[in-house]
Amino acid sequence: MIRRRNLILSLALAIGTVRAAAAETAPAPLYQLRAYQLFEPSKAVFHARFRDHAMAIMRRHGFDIVATWEATRDGKPEFVYLLRWKDDATMKASWAAFRADEEWSRIKRDTLSPDAPIMGEIEDRTMRLTDYSPPFH
Repeated sequence: MIRRRNLILSLALAIGTVRAAAAETAPAPLYQLRAYQLFEPSKAVFHARFRDHAMAIMRRHGFDIVATWEATRDGKPEFVYLLRWKDDATMKASWAAFRADEEWSRIKRDTLSPDAPIMGEIEDRTMRLTDYSPPFH
């Protein structure tokens, strides 16, 4: 009984050590923050297209969508979203696959707004957490 308990404790300690080592050597994820300028007359069309189509296609191509927001910048509406990537190569490959996706191309053609462009300027930032950042999930 004592031998079995010692074995179980040894295994638990080994698993904990392996997990700790893996966490220390695992590269920190890459985050991507994107902001799209919106136009009031076509804002609803943009949101419907992103919510009902783009998000599903993005997920199919490996996008990890952390959060989405509607924001205001200089009194004008913006759509902001945060993506999490394993690494830069994954991010680039996923974006290339998404942009080449035939369904996405069709949806962009089919969801034009008669009132205004769906979006204007796009800002894109890639970010890595600092070593002193609070944990981000």
